[in-house]
Amino acid sequence: MLIGNSSKRPDLKKIRHIKQDLFEILELPEDAIITITELACMEDSCAPFETVFGLFRTDLPQLQCKIHKSIKDISAQNLISVCSEWDFEVHISTLEPLFNSNHT
Repeated sequence: MLIGNSSKRPDLKKIRHIKQDLFEILELPEDAIITITELACMEDSCAPFETVFGLFRTDLPQLQCKIHKSIKDISAQNLISVCSEWDFEVHISTLEPLFNSNHT
């Protein structure tokens, strides 16, 4: 989802792959929900886009992480940052092969 006045839509295929990869790598329960939202920023001091990652799990607080890039520019290293922000330890060697093969 893109909020703002840009006519370009985020790459839904890439979003689905990122969600699937995070579910598998983090070994999340089936009832967990990952949200990925691309937002356009209209303020002078912020990046043109940011991608917001959310994690919802039963009986646990909601987790959120913002990356100041559009979906198309999200890298494996950015996903490592998201996982770290959510208190999951994930090594780049685990994520990068999946990311490179699924997100081209």
